[in-house]
Amino acid sequence: MGKTLLLPEGVIEKAFSQAGFINVKSELVDSPLLLASAKECVRFEKESFGALHQMMSTLSDNDKDSVWNEIEVELKKFETENGFAGPCEMVVAVGEKP
Repeated sequence: MGKTLLLPEGVIEKAFSQAGFINVKSELVDSPLLLASAKECVRFEKESFGALHQMMSTLSDNDKDSVWNEIEVELKKFETENGFAGPCEMVVAVGEKP
């Protein structure tokens, strides 16, 4: 798939501190997207990812179908015997209000 986009280190902590929080901490948490199949992931993306629809808005219906088919082919790389496990990470941040 594409390359991972990361915020520069310390951005979230800085935002929390600027908002008045103290004892700010963050942790990167592995959060795979678990679904039955790549096909199910494509359905989820079609229903949820408005940015993809916007990027494809100028394509013909045939070209859109082709793009969705290509996405499904690439997502099949993340299918296992237990279903689809799409890689995902989240930054979890906490802080205290003084």
